[in-house]
Amino acid sequence: MAAFRVVVIGGTGAFGERVCRLLARDPSVDVVVAARRLEPAQALAATLRAQGGGERITAATLDLAAPAWVDDLARLRADAVIHTAGPFQGADYRVAEACIRSGIHYIDLADARGFVCGIGTLDSAARAAGVLVASGASSVPALSAAVVEHVASGLSRIEAIDIAITPGNRAPRGRATIAAILSYVGRPVRLWRDGAWTTGIGWQDLHRRVLALPGGASLGPRRFALCDVPDLTLFPGRYAVRGRVAFHAGLELSLLHVGLWLLSWPVRWGWLASLVPFTDALRWLADRVRRLGSDRGGMLLDVAGRDAAGRAVTCRWRLLAEAGDGPWIPALASVALARKLAHGAVTTRGAMPCVGLLTMDEVLAEAEGLVVRWGCELAQPLYVRSIGAAYDSLPASIRRLHDISAGAVWQGRAEVGGAQGLLARFAARLFGFPATAKEVPVTVAFDVRDGVETWRRTFGRHTFRSLQYAGTGREQGLIVERFGVVAFAMRAMVSPQGIDLRLESGRVLGLTLPRFLWPRIAACERVDSAGRFRFDVSIGLPVLGRLVRYRGWLVPADDVTSPAAPAAG
Repeated sequence: MAAFRVVVIGGTGAFGERVCRLLARDPSVDVVVAARRLEPAQALAATLRAQGGGERITAATLDLAAPAWVDDLARLRADAVIHTAGPFQGADYRVAEACIRSGIHYIDLADARGFVCGIGTLDSAARAAGVLVASGASSVPALSAAVVEHVASGLSRIEAIDIAITPGNRAPRGRATIAAILSYVGRPVRLWRDGAWTTGIGWQDLHRRVLALPGGASLGPRRFALCDVPDLTLFPGRYAVRGRVAFHAGLELSLLHVGLWLLSWPVRWGWLASLVPFTDALRWLADRVRRLGSDRGGMLLDVAGRDAAGRAVTCRWRLLAEAGDGPWIPALASVALARKLAHGAVTTRGAMPCVGLLTMDEVLAEAEGLVVRWGCELAQPLYVRSIGAAYDSLPASIRRLHDISAGAVWQGRAEVGGAQGLLARFAARLFGFPATAKEVPVTVAFDVRDGVETWRRTFGRHTFRSLQYAGTGREQGLIVERFGVVAFAMRAMVSPQGIDLRLESGRVLGLTLPRFLWPRIAACERVDSAGRFRFDVSIGLPVLGRLVRYRGWLVPADDVTSPAAPAAG
């Protein structure tokens, strides 16, 4: 039987070369390294032949800007084409259409949202020709979808999908990759958030997070920002996501990451139409600091939802690539799909995003020999982890409030006692605490990302927020709450009546406070006779006295008209 012949367009590029090298390992596949310039293609083909590829590896000239490129492609007698020559933002489907007319399977590494999600316009033609046209056979959406389907198999429903990618600073920066990123920096990005479509801004939503293997190696903290990728369109409907789908990317060097964030603002304000015209200049600047940082990168994917018993859980998947092997990850899915086609393991025909065509194991099997590790763990909500077995003894309303995997909104009524004295009021204002108010409506919105809970409390028209997360090191087993630069570590004391939080330590700007400077905190959670969650929190400082005290009741926002939640008034 004749070998399966794969033509790799852009075969000498950053990703194309890696695709060729991976395909060359399969003796049942003939590889054609196709590039605009013949000499580099011949050099790569010669190297692969010398490494055991033999005569299966050849080179060819294929310039998509040349008038006769369609005829050139037809002469290569391909069974499949892997198109790696981006950027795909704003590109047309002429290569895929040429493949369909010639009866050739088509695969690309596109991550352009419109391009990948619109490939279905070619579905009828591809079916009629009996070929597969798969767009996005790369880290997204092929690998990300395969991971979602692997880790979420035990969930009864999905509430949020969070994905993030961060390369090492020494990774190669192809011009097409940089242009693709710059195409959405500062521009509107359509998002599925809080169960509805809304708009974010590319390369904003700046935040820090830590990418670490479960119980193992870590990249440490890196900054991340919002990106525009096909997953944002494809995943909400495919996986019936109730809350949000988010995708972020992070550059290792804060200098580059924050610099690009700053450049996003002139685009957002309309001062610049786009940063794409500055691609070469920004690439030159980034190359000046290439030696800084590391060759370590990674990918994380969190799927939050409910297990078969209805309890909140987050499936946390992490991938870590070292020794400069991160740039191989985007090449894996296209190679896995081409090899499945070569072995007759894919019978699907038509044009579609590369979602559901590969399993996670099939994609990551192509990483054999690379310094790439991955792992997955199940994470319970913050209070469930911190309290342990005693959590199940708590009243139902308290358990429900803390049983959140992605987000929730609770509403009720509250009474607020504000600060007294000039200095105390000044300190309360710094923390964002509300002033004295009687019987005000209160809303608490919870948002969970990467194990950190954001509590946004709104009393009447006044809103303040804090972050809560699990303590580490000396604070292991404690719940840390942070208001700006100030953080408190508290122990949850559980009884059949509810929870009392006891202060164990305090920090300002990361520096531990001596006990005599600790704030005065009293916080408890109870349930009233109507079954409603009740809270009573008092925060003060030595010498200054009380900064705020707020107490009241809450019920889930979707239960505000139930008998347990009488109308306000």
